[in-house]
Amino acid sequence: SKGKAPPGPKTVTPAATVTVTATPCPQRCRRAGTLQSNFCSSDFVLTGTVKSVSRGPPEERGWAVVSILGLYKSGGLGVPQPAKGASLRLQLPCRLCPALKKGSSYILMGRVGTDGGAVLPPDAFVVPYRQQQQQILGNLSKRPCRGNP
Repeated sequence: SKGKAPPGPKTVTPAATVTVTATPCPQRCRRAGTLQSNFCSSDFVLTGTVKSVSRGPPEERGWAVVSILGLYKSGGLGVPQPAKGASLRLQLPCRLCPALKKGSSYILMGRVGTDGGAVLPPDAFVVPYRQQQQQILGNLSKRPCRGNP
């Protein structure tokens, strides 16, 4: 029987493969679904104005600090009470997605990380916030999500 080839040569790969993170960042930001479909699938839903966005090397995680306008679903996020006006730090595993501009207001739907912090993955539902959406969000927050207690 043939002896197995030593795995030596296979492990020598270009250094580029080392920088691949658990979730590869998309080239273009995409969002799927609607306010309604994402409301239930997201851990938290809030509206807020971006106060600052970290700008580091692309391979590093980014951060955004948001001043909360309204909290519609907290999903275990440690948000100060009252939430309105409180600052929340959001982790951006992919710095460029979702694209956030300082001074702009957004509806932010994301995940709660293992440490209880807010995370906006690249597929998070983030849309510019308009005043008339406040009522829609309020209505959604009153409705129970299917499959959730």
